[in-house]
Amino acid sequence: MKPLDSFEIKLCQMQGRIFEESVKRTNYSSPIFIRRFMFSKIAKSFDDKSYLFQSITPDETYDLLDEEFGKSEYGKTKYSEDQMFWIGYIYRCISIKYNLASKVVYNLFNAREIVKYYNIGHTFDIVQAAERMMENINYEFNIEEKSLNYMRELMILEGDAFLIGEEITVCITIPFGHKHNGITYELNYGYIKEFKSRNGNILYAYVLGVKEPVETFKGKIIAIIHRLNDCEDKLIVSDINKDYTNKEIEDMVKFQEVNFKHKIIRQN
Repeated sequence: MKPLDSFEIKLCQMQGRIFEESVKRTNYSSPIFIRRFMFSKIAKSFDDKSYLFQSITPDETYDLLDEEFGKSEYGKTKYSEDQMFWIGYIYRCISIKYNLASKVVYNLFNAREIVKYYNIGHTFDIVQAAERMMENINYEFNIEEKSLNYMRELMILEGDAFLIGEEITVCITIPFGHKHNGITYELNYGYIKEFKSRNGNILYAYVLGVKEPVETFKGKIIAIIHRLNDCEDKLIVSDINKDYTNKEIEDMVKFQEVNFKHKIIRQN
C-alpha cells in the first residue's frame, strides 16, 4: 500500500492532535471521547476532508462535541497523550487507506480495543501498522463490498449505539406498577436529560432491577431496544455494576415490547 501523501498526513496529524489534547480538555474518559468523536459531525468533516477548509480551533472542536452529544463528566479512564495522538492518527489513516467512514472504522476497532494495538503498532510505519491491524481481523481488501456491509449494520443501529456504556440519570414518567394506555408497567420508565437521539428527539429508557416506583434513577445504558416497525427506540438502563443477558432483558420488557418487532443492540 502506498505511503500517505502530504495532504493525507496533514489530516492524520490534525485528528491526532485533537485526540491528544482531549486528555486535558475534556472532563470525561478517553473511551467516551473516542466513541463520541468517531460518531460525530466533526469526524464526518474529516471523512469528506472539508475539515481542512474550516476555521475551527481545538477549543471549538470540543465545544461542538458537547453541543452534539451533551456535556458529560462520566468515566475516569484517561489514556496517555502519546496513546491518544497515535489512536487519532491511526484511525484517520485506516479511514483514508481503506475508504471507510469514521464510524465504520470505530466498529472495527472500538475504544477499548484500539488502545491495545498501541504498544506494538506505534513502533511501525503508520501505514504498515494499519495494514497489520486489518490483517489481524482478517479484513479482505474489498472496499465496496465491506463498506456496504458495515454501513448496512450501522443503519440498523440508527446511530444511537454510541450511547451504550454511558452513565446517565433517568427521570421517571411512568413508575413501576402504574398503568398507561391500558398496560401495567412492570418497570420504571422515563427519559434522560443528558443526551438526545441522533435526530434530536428525547430518548426514553426502561430501568432494570428496581421493583418499586422511583422518581429518578442513576445508572448505565447497557443496551438499546431497536424497534423495526416503529420509529422510537428504547434505552435499557441498569445499575452501574449490573448487567443482564438478552433473554433477561426480553423477559422484563415484554409487557410492552411484545407489541413491536425489535432487536436488542449491545456494544461490541
